[in-house]
Amino acid sequence: MKTTSKLLIAIMLLFGFTACDNSFFEDDDTDIVDNEDGIPAGFTPLSGEVSGTLGPDESYWVTSDIFIPEGEILTILEGTNIIMDGSGRPGSSPEINVSGSLFSYGTADKPVYIGVEESKRTVGNIFRGFWGGIIGTDKAQNMVFEYTTIEFAGAPAEAGSSIVAEGEIDEGEPRYAVYMVNPEGNFIMWHSRIAYTKDDAIRLNGAKTLIAYSEFAFNGETGGESVNTKSGVVGDFCYNVFYSIATNGLKAANSKGRQPQCNNNYYNNTMVSSGWRRSQAGRGGSLNYENGARGEVFNNLVVDSRYGLRLFPPDDEPDMANMKWGNHFYFGSSEEAVEGFHPNNGIIGQDIPGYENIVVPSTDVFGGVGENDPKFVGYTVGNYTPANFRAVSDAKFVTNLFEMFKLQPDSPALTGGTTDFSPIFSEYVVNGKTYVTPLPSTFFGALGAD
Repeated sequence: MKTTSKLLIAIMLLFGFTACDNSFFEDDDTDIVDNEDGIPAGFTPLSGEVSGTLGPDESYWVTSDIFIPEGEILTILEGTNIIMDGSGRPGSSPEINVSGSLFSYGTADKPVYIGVEESKRTVGNIFRGFWGGIIGTDKAQNMVFEYTTIEFAGAPAEAGSSIVAEGEIDEGEPRYAVYMVNPEGNFIMWHSRIAYTKDDAIRLNGAKTLIAYSEFAFNGETGGESVNTKSGVVGDFCYNVFYSIATNGLKAANSKGRQPQCNNNYYNNTMVSSGWRRSQAGRGGSLNYENGARGEVFNNLVVDSRYGLRLFPPDDEPDMANMKWGNHFYFGSSEEAVEGFHPNNGIIGQDIPGYENIVVPSTDVFGGVGENDPKFVGYTVGNYTPANFRAVSDAKFVTNLFEMFKLQPDSPALTGGTTDFSPIFSEYVVNGKTYVTPLPSTFFGALGAD
């Protein structure tokens, strides 16, 4: 490992964090004694240019920006914890700036954690945005996250940040938890988690992309998506769970003028209680395509969310000639959710001149208020009101989403999906590892039966 500081500390705090468990200290009452340099005992300080290897089973404390230089690689190994010591204010909210490649290789038993110290992990801080996120420059080649949890990102951007210099956001606006901008690069998120972010969890302005078996919770305070892709992004997004997202779980738009065309397949995802916090009128969501994006979108399970699949209306519509969709399962426990299954500010089923043939697919499953309960194993539908979500009063820690949203054996969502399409890429090979793209399933959503 190359860093500006190479202090190695012999006694490391052993974290007990798992990808679906939000309490990651084995003993929350453990006293942490600062060293003379202000770094808590048990942590290695980390800042400046970094490459090589971090971990395994080590803990690092970051108080200023980390830079992975162009052409260099940083590999984070299993059991490693990186605490970003930020205040959520400009000048004291570090980011991980990537101009090379970042590989975060946790395991199911020993995930990687990138977030904040335990004392900051409170419900009141869910949308605080303590640190600046993982920000790729246009030189970044690869980002891979296996069994990695990222939390509490979204601090306002500073004047010197590469994401400001590029013009993606303005100084003072929230940064994304993860950002990449190279159409020739690779982005993999595999069995990972991003939670409690101020704005978008992931913004991609270019990358060959696979996001699978991952979970997203409380992304965006009053706006923001879990995954927001633009031109230059081609790939597959499947078997993910999205809970209480401000706007959409997945959104694609062919804006920014890069090549290739934005082409995203969204299939077998579960989206629950999303789209309600978006403050802008006419916005909400779960799944969204617009502005010349294309893709195939099937087998998604959308529950108690503001909108179902939305194809943006004329003048900003997706590439309709190359869009395919259907086989979605919708449930709503309020009239407003039911009205949004096929949004009246979209194209599907709205009898718009020139688009009269865009009717509601016969393969979609939907009904009235309270009909077609998907029967989740660990979650009772309907325990909310849209007003609560809009007031941001629903914020809470959530764990084990992949257990909560499995389907009971008698669930009506266990059949009705289609397998009559293929992923864009059958596999993704990055850094010598092969990720085989999951094929679609005939159940709706990400998880199937318990």
